[in-house]
Amino acid sequence: MVAEYNLFAYGWCLKRLGETVNNEIGPQILAAFSSIIRRARVLETTGGPAGDVPSSVISVLALLADHEQRLGALATGLGVDTSVVSRTVAVADQRGLVSRRPDPRDGRACLLSLTETGKQCLADRRNRRLRLLSTVMEGWDPGSAETLLAGLTRLRDGLTATGSVPATT
Repeated sequence: MVAEYNLFAYGWCLKRLGETVNNEIGPQILAAFSSIIRRARVLETTGGPAGDVPSSVISVLALLADHEQRLGALATGLGVDTSVVSRTVAVADQRGLVSRRPDPRDGRACLLSLTETGKQCLADRRNRRLRLLSTVMEGWDPGSAETLLAGLTRLRDGLTATGSVPATT
C-alpha cells in the first residue's frame, strides 16, 4: 500500500535507479526513513527537560559544535533560507545557547558560536538520543548495529556526493 502510493510520488527517482533499487524496495526505504525521522522528533519533543529546546535550535547548535559560523553558512548547512535561520538563532540567543561576535573580516556581519550552556544542551540532547537508541536496539542480534551503521554511512556519503536532486521530467 505504501509502496503503491510512493511509486507515483517518486516515479522520477525510480527511473534513474534501475536495477539498484526496484519499484518495491525504493518507496519502502523512503517511507521507513521518513517515518523514523518523524517518530524521533515526536519522542524528542514529548519527553524530558531537553524536549523544551526545538529540534531546529538543536540543528543549529550541532552545526556550531565544530566551529563558529556566519548566519549565511548556517543557512546553507541546513538547506534553508537565511530568514529561517535568523529566527532560530534568535531563539537560541534568547536562551543563552549561542553567542555573537563581530566578524573581523566584515564588521557588518557576526560570527555565531556555542556558549557553555549551548554545549551542555547539545550534549544532553545527544545523550538522550543515545539512550533512546540503546533502548530500541537492546535485543538486536550481534553485528546488526554495525550493519545498520555501514548502510547509513553509505547512504549519507552517496547523498553528499550527489550534491543535488535531478529535475523532474
